[in-house]
Amino acid sequence: MENSHIENDGFKLATTLFVPKDAKEKNPAILFIPGWTGQRVRNIQYAESLVKLGYICFLVDLRGHGESEGDINQVTHEQLFSDVLKAYDHLAKLDGVDPDNISAIGSSMGGYLVAILASKRKLKNIVLRVPANYPRDTFTKLARLVGSDNPGVLEWRMEKREPKDTLALESIHNFDGNILILESEFDESVPQPTLHNFRDAVKDPSKLTYHVLKGAPHSIKEGKFRDMVDHEYTDWFSKLF
Repeated sequence: MENSHIENDGFKLATTLFVPKDAKEKNPAILFIPGWTGQRVRNIQYAESLVKLGYICFLVDLRGHGESEGDINQVTHEQLFSDVLKAYDHLAKLDGVDPDNISAIGSSMGGYLVAILASKRKLKNIVLRVPANYPRDTFTKLARLVGSDNPGVLEWRMEKREPKDTLALESIHNFDGNILILESEFDESVPQPTLHNFRDAVKDPSKLTYHVLKGAPHSIKEGKFRDMVDHEYTDWFSKLF
């Protein structure tokens, strides 16, 4: 495990890299993107499991989050997505990474950003855990103003959406790789209709795996739910390796 940082738009973004002990000349890699207020340390458990399968894992704190520079109250999704692009490009150029075999895992808002990433960079597989969704016209607005704590957001997420309606759904509809979507049974921030919108946007159902985490809330903090997510990730990626 190696802690370091990358720079984007003048901000230092904290990162953590995991490399398999028996790394080959070219290895599959996974980029982890946390959700709103999330930190990369919450993904360490999952990276420790996936690196044992042979995956290089790269974790990043987006600007204003965790140990990265920036003001979380002044960031937009567009700026956070710029950090995601920077992290992907950095990972793709690392020694030992197979640029044709990069996957991404995103949780909540991170799932939204990973979904859009699929339309901007080459991804082989993506994992969306309780992915959030937002209207197209909020991409350049302050992210704190369009979160689940704000009036009308949950109501908007309860509605049926077509792929053309949002940036994330459109990107998922055009993605031809493998997709794992994880729903939390007792999610208080991203309701089931939003998860079903992502599920239904997938063009090829044979590429989709959709599981419900029984009893789980939106934010995974307890050990038993973290172990549940860990199992989902390792089981899915072990089959793909």
